[in-house]
Amino acid sequence: MPRKLLLLILSLITVFTVVACDDTITLTTTLSLSESTTSDTTTDSTTTTTTTTSSTTTTTVITTQLLDLIPDECSEIEIVDGWIPTWCDEFKYEGVVDPAKWRHQNGGGGFGNNEAQYYTSRSENAYVDGEYLTITALKESYSGYQYTSSKIWTQGVENFKYGKFEMRAKLPAGRGTWPAFWMMPTISKYGGWPKSGEIDIMEHVGYDPNVVHGNTHTERFNSTNGRGASTNSLLNNGTFTQIDVLNEFHTYGIIWSETRIEWFFDGYSIGSMGYTPNLNQSFLLPTSVDWPFDQSFYLILNLAIGGDWGGAQGIDNTIFPTKFVIDYVRVFQQDYISDDTERPSIPTSPQILSVVDRTAYLTWKPSTDDNAIKRYAVYVNGNLKAYTSVYGIQLVGLPANSENYIMVIAEDYAGNLSDPMETIIRT
Repeated sequence: MPRKLLLLILSLITVFTVVACDDTITLTTTLSLSESTTSDTTTDSTTTTTTTTSSTTTTTVITTQLLDLIPDECSEIEIVDGWIPTWCDEFKYEGVVDPAKWRHQNGGGGFGNNEAQYYTSRSENAYVDGEYLTITALKESYSGYQYTSSKIWTQGVENFKYGKFEMRAKLPAGRGTWPAFWMMPTISKYGGWPKSGEIDIMEHVGYDPNVVHGNTHTERFNSTNGRGASTNSLLNNGTFTQIDVLNEFHTYGIIWSETRIEWFFDGYSIGSMGYTPNLNQSFLLPTSVDWPFDQSFYLILNLAIGGDWGGAQGIDNTIFPTKFVIDYVRVFQQDYISDDTERPSIPTSPQILSVVDRTAYLTWKPSTDDNAIKRYAVYVNGNLKAYTSVYGIQLVGLPANSENYIMVIAEDYAGNLSDPMETIIRT
């Protein structure tokens, strides 16, 4: 993993971190686990939990084309609120991880984080026993390193863009451990880390056992640029009591859409971030600086030892072997096509936030649809300039000294188009 921002955790409350960089905001969610759910929204290996911000859910009965794509191994997973399982590993087999779903990343050096372990594909470090995947970190001399562990990912096997992503797991105990469930871009379209983004669904460091973290990294916000942070409470005190993430299974997840990422713990929303163009620091920069999350990403599971964050308080050598036990990993999608009956509404309220030379930054009020907006087509003087999934765009290379006629048209997943929003940009 790229280097992480070591967060200041407020004691015994659930918090999220909003990083204000001049006029931009990027979210880091942090969940303090000194408290336990008072509701019975627990999960088992074949039932999904609530992943909505509402306190109640309904099981949706639908017949759609997407239902036909449910893999056999995911067929027993309940469909809740229209979320259809399209990829999963329930670990109901024995031996190495399924090569049709995962690959190992082997090696040492910490991959930029100065971690102490060497990742292997040995069964001693990663094994499926017919019920769980267990990633085990060992204290042993191996290839010049003093610890071994495993890291698996779907890179080169399966990529994902938007949806609901969940893992149910017990986390390893002990100072020096650093387990993670996270995502990296399939192709670094916007440049090397952190420009093309990173989504951390769950991170945990062993010296701070009562806290789990959810983070994002972008060009604007990352752990190397020295930007400050502030915190606010997300949940009222008393919502969580006596949670044990080290000896009990809990569900960690996100819902990732075209313009928003929201984190969940056992079905409870613990924070979110989104694209907010009116808060951008500089309108001379492309939207990817704040929101590179319009590309495909792949999933990663790993247990690191030590490193810049996990080893910030040293490594307790009495904890080994220590285990990261995963019950399942699931990916869900919504069917936004089969029952789509309406055109998107017209985008409205165009705002030209900046015009410098031949570069302009344009935003608008998002369209609505009976299902979801897929993207916006932006035309300049009658020619298609670009597509964007968010409701803003940096336009470069506009004709100089002219009135440029701009049209923005919303498109939903069924291919329905809105009427055009029209505006003029003078350069």
